Amino acid sequence: MRATSEEIAIFVAVVESGSFSRAAEQLGQANSAVSRAVKKLESKLGVSLLNRTTRQLSLTEEGERYFRRMQVVLQEMAAAENDLLETRTTPRGLLRVDAATPVMLHFLMPLVKPFRERYPEMTLSLVSSETFINLIERKVDVAIRAGTLTDSSPARPTAVYQLS
Repeated sequence: MRATSEEIAIFVAVVESGSFSRAAEQLGQANSAVSRAVKKLESKLGVSLLNRTTRQLSLTEEGERYFRRMQVVLQEMAAAENDLLETRTTPRGLLRVDAATPVMLHFLMPLVKPFRERYPEMTLSLVSSETFINLIERKVDVAIRAGTLTDSSPARPTAVYQLS
């Protein structure tokens, strides 16, 4: 059986805090649960990670090596999770927009600078064309056109202009 990320996190918390009781308090778990998790981890790995006495806790040689590596692994896991969470709150990536030339020149171009200032993690790709396009074939996220669609493509009116 392989070690679980929870067992590893508990082991690292024990080492960083210097005791089972402080780790249990930090993790919101019972002392016995923390102790069992570390024993289970040691059993799975087939080595003793900690030297235990009634008053002191220290790492074995194997424990020292394992601790250093697992500390990095846990930091990387936290960083990866934070990155994903940040991606959900901070738009990033490529936005591909295809618009008719008048729309591009008069409406979109003035918005490019404010867009880039507001969304610095976004890359904007603007293409001007006059024909209706297949968004999937052209790998376009948004197409802005004037007129009526001839097919069942999803569309939403963004503005109505009356020419006099």
